[in-house]
Amino acid sequence: MKIYHECIPCLARQAVEVAELMTDKKEIQREIIRKALAEISAIGFEETAPYLARTMHLIAKEITGIQDPYKDLKIEYNKIAENLYCELNLEERVASSDYPFDTACRLSIAGNIIDFALGLTLERQGIYDSIQLSLEAEIVGNSSQELKKAVDKASKILVISDNSGEIVFDKLLIKQLPADKTIYSVKGAPIVNEATMEDAIAVGMTKLVKVIDNGAESQGTILKLCSKEFIKTFMEADLIISKGQANYETLSDLNDPRIFFLLRAKCKLIADDLNCQQGDFVIKQIKERP
Repeated sequence: MKIYHECIPCLARQAVEVAELMTDKKEIQREIIRKALAEISAIGFEETAPYLARTMHLIAKEITGIQDPYKDLKIEYNKIAENLYCELNLEERVASSDYPFDTACRLSIAGNIIDFALGLTLERQGIYDSIQLSLEAEIVGNSSQELKKAVDKASKILVISDNSGEIVFDKLLIKQLPADKTIYSVKGAPIVNEATMEDAIAVGMTKLVKVIDNGAESQGTILKLCSKEFIKTFMEADLIISKGQANYETLSDLNDPRIFFLLRAKCKLIADDLNCQQGDFVIKQIKERP
C-alpha cells in the first residue's frame, strides 16, 4: 500500500511526538523535527508510510543517541496487557467458547488497538473496550473458518507480529496453531512500540513456539530490509498470518494469497483500502486486486 497525500500530516505528528519523547531540550527537538520534515518533503510516493517513518526515527536516534525511546512504554503496555489477560481469564474464555479458534483470532485482533504510531494517549480502558467489542463484533473480509482451513492445510506457518502489548494477546492465537509447524517473528531492533525479541521473551512467547527476528528496524515488514534468514522463512511458509496495520501497508501490494492480514482498521485510509469501516475487526486474504 503506497503512501497517500493524507499520510503526510500523520508522519509530521509522529516527528513531533518522537522529538518530544526523546528529549526536553527544545533545540534538539527542533533539529529532529526539521530534519524529519526535510525527509517528508523529499518523499517518494512509491514508498510506504512505514518506510518513511523508519527514516524519521533513525534521524532521531542518530541525533540523540537514544536507541529505544519507547522502552518504558512498551514494558508498561506489556504489563497492562498481561494484567487484562489474567483478570479477564482470556485463556478460559477461548477454551470455553463455542469456537475457540474464532475467539482466539478476535482477541488477537483486539490487541492491535495498542499502536503508538497513532498517538501516545491510549488508556487501559481502551484496551479493555477493544477486548469486549472483539467478542461480539462482526469480522470483516474473510472468516476465521477460512483461516482455520488454511492452518489445517499448512505445513509451515509464519506469524508476523506487530506491537508490544498486542503480543500478549497473540499468545491466545499461537496456542491454537500447531507449535511444531509455526514460527513467530518479531522486529530486529526497537522502533516505536514494535515487538522485539526482548518482548517475546518477557511475555513468554518463546516458551510456546520458535521465535525469530526479521533483522529489520522498521514498522511493518519491509522485505528489502529484512535478513536472509527471515526471507527464507517467509518464502518457505505455506501460510503467513500478518498482524497489524503497518504489516498491511508493507505487504498488501504483494497480492500474496498465502497471507491473511489480521488487524483493526484504525486509519481511514487503510479502512478504505480494505473496503471496510474505520474501527472494524478485519481478517483479509488478498487473492487479487482489480
